[in-house]
Amino acid sequence: MSRQDHYTLRLCRLEDGSLAEVDLEVSDGDGDRRHVRVGGSRVATFAHPLRRLLADGGLRGRTWTGTAPIELDRRCGERVELLLRAVKPLRRHDRVESVAEDLVAMSAEEAAYWHAKSNRPGGLRALRVLLSGGR
Repeated sequence: MSRQDHYTLRLCRLEDGSLAEVDLEVSDGDGDRRHVRVGGSRVATFAHPLRRLLADGGLRGRTWTGTAPIELDRRCGERVELLLRAVKPLRRHDRVESVAEDLVAMSAEEAAYWHAKSNRPGGLRALRVLLSGGR
């Protein structure tokens, strides 16, 4: 991963305005792309922590409620990517909520560390175990 990563977040909504899917596309300076998409009932479970991450990244009201793609800075993009990758394989809503809440509570330095480790074998699993207390 290079420092030239470009993060684009898309929020897909249902007719009632609730989130149906969260889609993050990351392109780096080398032309490589990564894609993380999370949908289904898990989205409602981590929507509030996601909104807090985006608010911490400087995004406000209309940006969150709109349907236009959202360009994220590197720090916010890394945290959103880490959140989506950490909760994507989880099925139990209590674990999704626990992992999401604890990840949002991390310091920026700790989140950057785990983002770097998440690409190594077992990195995301270790993060999920740490954040869910072994549940």
